[in-house]
Formats: sequence, structure tokens, C-alpha cells
Amino acid sequence: MFGGRLTESSAHDDANTEQGTSDPFRSGLLDRWAGAEPEQRGACQHWGGVMASARTTYQDRQDGAEAAAHPFVWVSLRDPSPEELAAVQHEFGLPAPLVDSLTSPAPRPVLELTGELLLAVVKTTTWAADQEAIRLGEVQLVLGDGFVVSVDRDAAVLEDVRQDLEHDPELAGAGPAAVLPCVVDHAAEGYGPVLGALNNAVEEVEEAVFSPARARPTERIYQLSRQVLEFRRAVAPLTEMLDRLATESPTAAGERLKQRYRERRAHLLHLVELADGLGNLLANVLQANLTEVSVRQNDDMRRISAWVAIWAVPTLLAGIYGMNFKHLPELEWAFGYPLVLVVMALICLALYRAFRRSGWL
Repeated sequence: MFGGRLTESSAHDDANTEQGTSDPFRSGLLDRWAGAEPEQRGACQHWGGVMASARTTYQDRQDGAEAAAHPFVWVSLRDPSPEELAAVQHEFGLPAPLVDSLTSPAPRPVLELTGELLLAVVKTTTWAADQEAIRLGEVQLVLGDGFVVSVDRDAAVLEDVRQDLEHDPELAGAGPAAVLPCVVDHAAEGYGPVLGALNNAVEEVEEAVFSPARARPTERIYQLSRQVLEFRRAVAPLTEMLDRLATESPTAAGERLKQRYRERRAHLLHLVELADGLGNLLANVLQANLTEVSVRQNDDMRRISAWVAIWAVPTLLAGIYGMNFKHLPELEWAFGYPLVLVVMALICLALYRAFRRSGWL
């Protein structure tokens, strides 16, 4: 089994009661998932400014539970201050470059092995329907010998991970290595809905391109292409990470965890392929839109040219008869004026029918 959990509020209250100190973490939680002897259950201690529960068993929450095979401390920080990071660095002996990488979001998923420490960055995604844009979150994990430090910018994911560990003692017994696959699983759960929303938006813009209405979807096509690229940038590197975890296994993962990595990698590869398909479709839609715009411009020019040709006939005849020469055909004839008007109308009608047959009008 795995150890009992102290939330930020309970750790704070217990520490204040026993030691009279205040919780130095404004936004952090520190949980100890650990096996221990019965006499140690429920104790709380304060280590170098870091609040932690002492080794306890899951019998604090559920009677009859066994001790965890690999007890570990989990420090979860949200938007940590430099002081909080310094406290964690001092407590676990983290190298300065690694701590510096936790101060800001990474541009893409990361898997780095530094000595005995594993740094993993997993991107999360949500869809902002009002803006047709992907909102990226992030979970940064540092896995060490007996501890996990997480910096989250998506609190919902870590809460789901905690619930997984609570309801799966065998998984929690794997120690710190159990946290990363759970984070990947819950992050990946958000990828499918985002890709589905992108697919719906692409279908809408595709219909708009070939719609009789003269919409201008070029900007929307470009924006959707950017969102597909952002999605791929968040997911594609994760497949490489999972391949390394399933083969090289920088963590002490058992066969069960490796199998989870392989299954999740296959799922993510499918999503990447779908995203690539959407990207190619958007490129084709953009090209089709440009072609459609060119065709419409040609149609407009042909219509304009046809009407110019039609109106050139009465303009020409009116110009000739407006030159006020003394001897003009039918100038002295009573029906000359009506005859010229009829000729104008007949020629214009003949040109109109000819342009209609040719598709210019």
C-alpha cells in the first residue's frame, strides 16, 4: 500500500500545533506516500522549512492495508516563489540548473536525466471555443530516490493523479516512478477532445470555402493551422519520451509501467497522425480557397468585360449621332431616331445572349 496523505491545510495545522511554526509554502502541498511501522502513523515533522508527514501507512485511511514497497515524498508546487524553490532545492539537494528550469514553462515536452534525477515536462491542452485556440498547461516533474517534486500549471491533472494512486495501491507501490505515467495518462485524456474541436472547426472552414456566400476564411484557415501546429508541438515530442521510457527506462519502472508507456505511445501516435492529417487538409483548403478567390476574380472580370462590351454599342452610336454633322444617315427621316434606338437595343440584346451562352454573365 501507500502512505497516508496530508493536504496543505492539515500539514499546516499539525505543524503549528506541534512546533508553533507557519507553513512556508504559499501554494504547495507535500504528501508522503510511505510505508511505516504502526507506532509512526499519523506523526508529522518539519524538515528544514519543508512541511512533510512522517512515514505512515494507508491504514490511516483504510484498515488492513499493507506498507508501500517504495515510500516517497511528493512535493507539489503551483506557481512557486523563488523562496519555495530554494527550500525544495536545499531539502533534496537538487542541482541549480534543474531548479532554474522549473521557474518558467518549457516550450515543449522534455525528458532529461541528470545523475540520479529525472526531469519530465508534460504539456496539457484545453480548447477555448470562443477564440478557437488551444490553451496549453504544463506539469513539470523531478523524480528522485524516494521523492517527487512537481510544478504544475494544470492543477486538475495532479488531483486526478492523486486519486489514481489512492485507488490503486499496487501502482503507488512502484514509488516515484508511478507518478509520471499517471500524469501522462491524464494529460493525454485532454488531447482527444481538443483534436475533435479542431476537426470540427476545420470542417466548418472547409464548407465556408466552397459556400456560395463570399466569405473570407483565409485568416481563420491560417489561425487553425497555427493551432494544429501548437497541438502537434505539445504531443509529438511526448511520443519520443514514452518510447524512451518504455525501452531505456530511466526510471525504475516495472513491466506494468512499461506496458502503460507503450499503450499510451500508440494512442498518441494515432493522435499525431490525425493532427498531421488536419494540417495537410488545412493546407489543401488554403490552396483551394486561393484558387476559389482567383476563379471568382476571373468571373468578376468577365462580367465586367461583358457589360462594358454591351454598353459600348449604344455609347458608340450615341457618340456618332452626337457629332452634329449636317449629313448623317436618316437625319432628316421622321423614324430615324426610333430606328437608332431599336438598333441599339437589338445589338445589346444579341451581345447579352451571347455572353450568357458563353458563361460570362
